[in-house]
Amino acid sequence: MLNIDRFADALFNELKLPDNGTYYIAFSGGVDSTVLLHLMSSLQKDQAFKLVALHVDHNLQTDSHRWSAHCKNVCADLGVDFKSTKVNLDSSSESTARSARYQWMREQIEPGSILMTAHHQQDRAETFLFNLMRGAGSAGLSSLRPLRPFYNARLARPLLEFSKNDVLQYAQDQNLQWIEDPSNEDTAYSRNDIRKNVVPTLVDYRQDAVRNVARAAANLERENALMREVAIADLVEVREHPKHPQDQSHALCTDDLVFFSPARQANLIRFWLYSLELHTPSQRFLEKILAAIDTPPSATAVLQEEGFQFRFYKGFMYVMPAGHMETAFDCIEWQNPDHPLGLFSDKIHVDAKPKLHELVNLHKPDALRLSAREHVLNPQALQGHSLNLKKWMQDAGVPPWRRQSLPILNYVKKNTTVVLTPVDQSLHNDWVSLHCAV
Repeated sequence: MLNIDRFADALFNELKLPDNGTYYIAFSGGVDSTVLLHLMSSLQKDQAFKLVALHVDHNLQTDSHRWSAHCKNVCADLGVDFKSTKVNLDSSSESTARSARYQWMREQIEPGSILMTAHHQQDRAETFLFNLMRGAGSAGLSSLRPLRPFYNARLARPLLEFSKNDVLQYAQDQNLQWIEDPSNEDTAYSRNDIRKNVVPTLVDYRQDAVRNVARAAANLERENALMREVAIADLVEVREHPKHPQDQSHALCTDDLVFFSPARQANLIRFWLYSLELHTPSQRFLEKILAAIDTPPSATAVLQEEGFQFRFYKGFMYVMPAGHMETAFDCIEWQNPDHPLGLFSDKIHVDAKPKLHELVNLHKPDALRLSAREHVLNPQALQGHSLNLKKWMQDAGVPPWRRQSLPILNYVKKNTTVVLTPVDQSLHNDWVSLHCAV
C-alpha cells in the first residue's frame, strides 16, 4: 500500500535522501508522475526542501500543448514551481525522446540537487524483460537503480518498491486528475508490447511474476554494486592519463591490466568508461578490446564503435571521440620563463623547471619557443647532432596521431634550432611541468 508515511520512509530512511535542498520532478502529467508530485508536495508542507516540476513537450501528439497546460495548472493548484520546454525530435523513438528529455533536465537542475522520476515496480520488471530480450548482461538487467549519479546531481526513483496497483489506488483515493497518453497503447513500441502482451502472460502463469522479476533486478543491482566496488579497488592499481587537450582522449595502462583476469579487466573497463561518461561498449566490442589488450595491435590500428575510437600505444589504451581533429598549434614565443605559459585556450599551464632556467641563463638563446613539428626547421639535439624528429618523438613515447601538432619546446641560437622536449602532460621531462587549469 502506498501512503505518505510509507513514501517518506522510502525517501528518507531507505534512500537516505535529505529533508532539505532542492528536488526536481520529471512531470509528464501521467498517473505515475502525478502521484509522485502529489506525494512530494504533501511532504513539502512539513519539510524544508524546494520542489520544482519539469515538463517536456515532445511535440509527438496533437494534444501535447494541452498536456503542458494541464501540468502547469496542476502545479499551480499544488503551489509547486513549474518549468517546461518543447523539443523537436529527429525521430519518434523512445530513446530519442528520452535523450532529449534528460538533456534538457540536466540543464535545469542545480548542482547537488535531486531529480526524481516516477518509475515503479512494474517499470523495473518491464525494463528487465526488455533488456533480457536484447541479451543484456547483469548491468543492463539491473537498470533502473533506486539512486544513481546524474551528472553533478543525483537521480532518485522512490516508487520502485511500489506496484502499479499501489500507484493507481493512491491516485484514486486522492481524486487526482492525470493524462492518458494514447501512445502508451501503441504496441509498435517495444516496451508497450511487453506491457500489453508479455507481462499479462507471465502474470497468468504466476500471480507474483512482476514482483519477482523486479526483485531479480534488485538482486542483480546489489551484485553490480559489489562489482563496482571491485572495479574501484582495481582502478587504484592501474595507471591512467587524464583528458588530453589535443585529441580529448583518456588513457588506461594495459601493461597494468594484464595482471587481472579477463573478467576483472572487462569489469574495470566498463566502470572506467562509465565513470568518464564515455562509450558503453557492446559485449562483442568489449571482446575485441580484451583481445587487443592481450595482443596489442599496431600503433596505427583503430577500433571504433558508435562514435568512439580506441587506440593502443606503448602499454596504454586510448579512447577518444571518433574523427576528432587535432588542435592546430603553430608557434608561441616564451618571452619570460619566470612566468607560466598558457596552452590550448589556457587549459594547460606550462612552468619552467630549474634545468630550463639554468639553460636559458647559460646559453642566452635568441628565442625560447613552443612549436609544432612542421615549424621546427633543421632540428638539433642539445649535444649538437642533427635530429630526425619523427624518430625522436617515437622514442619519447608520443602517440603517432599527436606528432604533427604536439608542441615541442626548443630554442633558437644563431639560426640553429635546438630541440629540448615534447610538451605533453602524459610524458615526463626535465624541462617543464604541466598543470591542468581549474
